[in-house]
Amino acid sequence: MRKVKWDAFLSGICGFAVALGVVAAGARADVTTEKGASILVFPKVQADGTYDTVIQLANTGNSMVHAHCFYVDATPAGTWQETDFWIWLTKQQPTHWLVSSGRRVDPLDGFFNDGSGFDPGHVPPMSDFEGELKCVEVTESGEPMIGNHLKGEATIKVVVEQKGDGIGDPGATYGDVSKYNAIGIRGNAEAAAANPLLLDGQMYDACPAKLIVDHFATGAESPVVGRYGFGGQKSVVNGDANNVHLWSSVSTELTLVPCTEDFENQTAKSVTLQFLIYNELEQRFSASTTVNCYLSTELTKIDSPTAPERSAFSRPVLGTDVAHTEITPVVQPDGTTGGVIGVVERVVSVSGTTDTVSARAAYNLHTAGDLIPDDEALRDRITLPLWEAE
Repeated sequence: MRKVKWDAFLSGICGFAVALGVVAAGARADVTTEKGASILVFPKVQADGTYDTVIQLANTGNSMVHAHCFYVDATPAGTWQETDFWIWLTKQQPTHWLVSSGRRVDPLDGFFNDGSGFDPGHVPPMSDFEGELKCVEVTESGEPMIGNHLKGEATIKVVVEQKGDGIGDPGATYGDVSKYNAIGIRGNAEAAAANPLLLDGQMYDACPAKLIVDHFATGAESPVVGRYGFGGQKSVVNGDANNVHLWSSVSTELTLVPCTEDFENQTAKSVTLQFLIYNELEQRFSASTTVNCYLSTELTKIDSPTAPERSAFSRPVLGTDVAHTEITPVVQPDGTTGGVIGVVERVVSVSGTTDTVSARAAYNLHTAGDLIPDDEALRDRITLPLWEAE
């Protein structure tokens, strides 16, 4: 008989700081967005009244798969809260649920009302939530196993429209959706899985040594909308010869989570990152920050939270409309470092005389290299809660 475990919220320490440093990249990166994996990460999940998220999870194998999943809520300032649950998937079974309402146990409810499938895997509803979702393939008794059978997607949708003011607050347009592929970490089929899950290239694939983002400079005009209406053309309303002026602005929201997490003690590793930004003329700019458990922010807030026009990511500073940014974990004086993974959302804001509306599009980051320190004790790892089968 299935046993579902749903723990109460557990608190830890989470924060956001600023620092400097560099680290060398490896040869290749193994995280995937296209293949089945044994660890699946949804870095950006929102269910906060304005946004909600549809999670799609599938078993790509021809046998039953069990997964132990963790919501990590970074919404309360200064805390890290975790809620876990279990789910079973029959062979080749896809399922989905809305984060705010969860996934119901009654198979008839699931089948006839939301299409989540017959398998009665209960997913708790989450409200006022922003953070990540991580699922690990396990045995029926809860021990980690390497099968590489999990694949997923997340769709973030606007459920309550909000007007914005441009770059600082792009607003949200009702009905807008933004979708990305979950990030998979594959296991070595010849290795024996153990707890902690070692992301060392031997038990499980390592996290990237470098993340790469190609993006617009914050404040650049959209090449589609332009300055005076769609397609850069002056717009006319109701046949009136008077032009209705529209101003467009593009911004980029970056979401990152550490690869190392301890779900037994509810702690995440602190990772310092260096950003190298190259404009279209190949001129280089830099910024840095430290991510302790979760970072989701518009790029200019990384180095200039109160004056976006002074940021290295802004159009006035970069001097060009597009840029190429490399994100590299920093090696600390004691040799410690750690990987991060994440997603990006491009936000196009269109402003008229009184209102600002926006449209979003998510995309996955490019990766380079494997982050595998020489000292085995310093390599990324995921620690699952201690489990005793009943």
